[in-house]
Amino acid sequence: MELVAITFHVYQIPLQFVNVFIIRRDDGLILVNTGPAGSKKMIFEAIKQIGSKPSDIKHIIITHARSSHCGDLENMVAETQAQVYTHPNDALLIKEGKAYHFSKKIFNRLSKALAKGPLKKLPVLRNKSVQHITEVRDGDFVPDEKGLQVIHAPGHWDGEIALLYPKNGGILFAADIAENRTHLKLNPRYDNLHQSFATLKRLTAIAFNSAVFTKGEPIMADASDVFKDVFGFR
Repeated sequence: MELVAITFHVYQIPLQFVNVFIIRRDDGLILVNTGPAGSKKMIFEAIKQIGSKPSDIKHIIITHARSSHCGDLENMVAETQAQVYTHPNDALLIKEGKAYHFSKKIFNRLSKALAKGPLKKLPVLRNKSVQHITEVRDGDFVPDEKGLQVIHAPGHWDGEIALLYPKNGGILFAADIAENRTHLKLNPRYDNLHQSFATLKRLTAIAFNSAVFTKGEPIMADASDVFKDVFGFR
């Protein structure tokens, strides 16, 4: 696995289908998302590449409670005893071991039917629960004011959060509101298109030099200008 150094303190860990991120601080590591179930070994190997060890993970931020982003959370917490942070909407899902939410009526009915039937243990529908979670809201900082600022970013997912790291000109952790596989674009898998554009408009009003995504490649320089050019908010 090849780590991507965004800065000396921030690293992207590419897993099979998603990226997770490490922020290195004097008091330990912050992990943003855990990836799907079974990702722990790959993340621990990546951490060793920067001269750290798994026990250095002190904080885990979950951008939203899909199994592809928090499927290995319980295993990571059991190993590291790290403090977990997420939006209140998703804190409830994680505590209940759910990897879905009910913002759409059709999906609501389908998910309820599947959850009661023989498919109820599918990883796309359920995660191992974690009970000790710190709920964070728009404007909060994790773990302190020198850490990452929380930006509530609904559209793709009701309880999704983006993150802004203030160092090195600002690094935006865009989560799943946008993706940058071949080019920057709105994530086409959204719950609410109006909310998605409102979130993008808000993000483009922020100054940041770099941007990273759970899906796709980082934008290493002038990222806020790229957002403005692509999404048309100036």
